[in-house]
Amino acid sequence: MRRIASLTLTSLLMLSLSPLLAHGAEPAKPKGSASPAVSVLTDTYGGVRMEVQPGEVKKETPKDGRPENKVILDRTKLKEAFGRLKDQAAGQPAVTAVIPSTESTVKIHIADAVLDEARQTVPGAYLLLQLPEVSYKLPVGFSAKAAEELKVPPANVTVIVTIKSMPDSALGTARERLKAAGASEILPAPVDFKITGQRTNGQTVDLTRVGSAYVQRVLTLPASVDPSTVTAVTYANGEISFVPALFNYNQATVLSPGGGWFTIVSSSKEFTDTAGHWAEADIRLLASKLLVKGTSASEFSPDKPVTRAEFAAMLTRALGLPDNRGASAKYSDVGKYTWFAGPVGAASAAGLVDGYDDGTFKPNARISREQMAVMLTKARAYGSGLQGLPKTVDLSAVSIPVFEDGAKIASWASEPVTEVLAVGLMEGVTPEKFAPKENATRAQAVVLLKRLLVSLKLVNPV
Repeated sequence: MRRIASLTLTSLLMLSLSPLLAHGAEPAKPKGSASPAVSVLTDTYGGVRMEVQPGEVKKETPKDGRPENKVILDRTKLKEAFGRLKDQAAGQPAVTAVIPSTESTVKIHIADAVLDEARQTVPGAYLLLQLPEVSYKLPVGFSAKAAEELKVPPANVTVIVTIKSMPDSALGTARERLKAAGASEILPAPVDFKITGQRTNGQTVDLTRVGSAYVQRVLTLPASVDPSTVTAVTYANGEISFVPALFNYNQATVLSPGGGWFTIVSSSKEFTDTAGHWAEADIRLLASKLLVKGTSASEFSPDKPVTRAEFAAMLTRALGLPDNRGASAKYSDVGKYTWFAGPVGAASAAGLVDGYDDGTFKPNARISREQMAVMLTKARAYGSGLQGLPKTVDLSAVSIPVFEDGAKIASWASEPVTEVLAVGLMEGVTPEKFAPKENATRAQAVVLLKRLLVSLKLVNPV
């Protein structure tokens, strides 16, 4: 049976895979020993190990016919485990629940009341769900989100974590989309995760996209990779999209504020009109990561002016934000079915862009360098929030260059221009000139985008 790809989530959750284990392999048991009826607790360095017994793992077959494991973590034992953490006073306290799952889909049920009590008594603690192939890290602070979304006390909520590999019926289409994008698979199949909150009356709410932070997923790859020729992608609604990720040898840390089918692919893209261009390396990098596209299959048109819609799309895709067509409806000149409706809506909802007083967005208008500075500043602040980095910049601690055309910078762009100069996202077109009214080119946009991604630690500094 196909193995689930390794997936580690930190921040909100952590998943990791041992490539040596296959689904269907039963955990080894000492000969002549009988399994206890309930989970067994053992104190470890900096945590507590909670061994879930085979009898606590149920096999079910839902309507889709794919067998799955259902695990209900013992409430009493879990509470006792967190109580031991409090006594240990460890720096990064963790309860590790070792679960002997056997299926490619696993659903783990956790009493939110236990997580909530731990949140108050052991702040910073987390629950690590360790399966034969996958480990999953959930901060106890997540309990507050579950109860808030369902509008009931934690005592009436169960948190359900679901991890599964893409079914064979969907793999064919996904692989066709990857091939069309010029990408090759590195992992055997995309992996999906989902977090659900469930009330005692059966009402449920999807918590996967709840929150305002990147969820980190660390995927273990078959071998070490070159960060410049591999990328993380998500597959949704028949589309392949770039996802921010950092690569270190055979580990890929994928960052996304939401869920979806995630995988790692290899890709390399060259354009005939960028050879020898000053921005050639950055264009090749972001095109290979499936973040930017050419104006044709063979050309990028690096010196062509970039539009407001194009730059808004670059920013939202760089940050890994899903399209939001509904949010673009407030602009009279952004049609629902235009290619830019989704990214403009996403940028607007995130506060990265603003329209004009007449209710328009002017999507096809060329963007000036000072307008770009404003959008970059907002994107940097938004991305910093998702990454848990400082949103503001201490401008008094840096030296800001003085340009001879500084007086031409609009008052509404003065502070953003100062900020992007201070953090190194932008610089003058010459040491003496900033050229605030000059139209930005596609090449300039790509270079600034790469700088933004590196500064936010969303791609490797290659």
